Amino acid sequence: MPRPLKIDTGTTPVSFKEMSDADYDYLTHVILTQFAASNTGVGTVSSNSSFTLIGTFSDTYRPYTVGQHPIGTDITTVTYNFYQDYGTATETLVRPVHYDVGANTFEQDDTTLNTTVMANVLANLVNYGVGSYSLSPTAPVGGTWVAERTIQNTTSAANNVTYVWRKTAATAPSTVRPLKVNSTSPISVKEMSDAEIQTLTDRLRNRIVATGIGKYAVQSTAPVSGGTWVTRGSAFSDTRETTSTVSYTGTYSGTYSGNYTGAYTRFFAGSIGGFFSGTYIGFYTGNYSGNYSGLTLNSGTETVSTVSLWVRTS
Repeated sequence: MPRPLKIDTGTTPVSFKEMSDADYDYLTHVILTQFAASNTGVGTVSSNSSFTLIGTFSDTYRPYTVGQHPIGTDITTVTYNFYQDYGTATETLVRPVHYDVGANTFEQDDTTLNTTVMANVLANLVNYGVGSYSLSPTAPVGGTWVAERTIQNTTSAANNVTYVWRKTAATAPSTVRPLKVNSTSPISVKEMSDAEIQTLTDRLRNRIVATGIGKYAVQSTAPVSGGTWVTRGSAFSDTRETTSTVSYTGTYSGTYSGNYTGAYTRFFAGSIGGFFSGTYIGFYTGNYSGNYSGLTLNSGTETVSTVSLWVRTS
């Protein structure tokens, strides 16, 4: 597949030459930097429920303090949903030119553009490129990473968090720009400007949706359908304290209803003392000794679920 042309200043006279793999670096850098300039638009991951759900993390915890008893079995759940925009970006492209057999130059058509320039951009994106995402408690190394979202695992003792990071910048490689058709008279070819290279960003967005490369998923295991999926960052777990039964002896104060047998003394048309056997209903305060079985919250934790951030690479 013919590659875009560049100006080769290493020859005399100066000539045109197909771009090498290394020559793609600057072109790719400009496109991905524009893609990462905003965390909205086709291909981006967000909490916006109007887009496609790509996974969920549930933070579950018991609303008690460690050692508290008796406790119930109720559990509080906070749900974090993740979405990715699979819409369609409007393209207004400035196309690179390539050399075709017959000593002619042509603007790249969709097929050629997709299999040369855009294939290289996608491969860079999913290999920790600018515009990519990662899940970890600290920022990944290499370039500039911005925390786009915070996820929390709640426990009674302490909370731990992780972040969805997005790479927004990296060191620019050496400048090598492709050529374009210059439509001013006389028609000629000219190096593309950075602004013109940036127009290819909308093609990148649409290629993520069309190929699936650059799509993300938040779940415990790799998606089973379509392509190759790899994790980005580290897994994150939902944990909560364990419970156990407890027996205890304590002081009881409350209303007592039951059969009472014992000495009964009261005034009834005079003083009378005797033995009464019957039902007594009244208020009792005193020490109660017995085996009471209930739940207590322990300091130990158990893992409820674990998720990873997956990206499709092919």
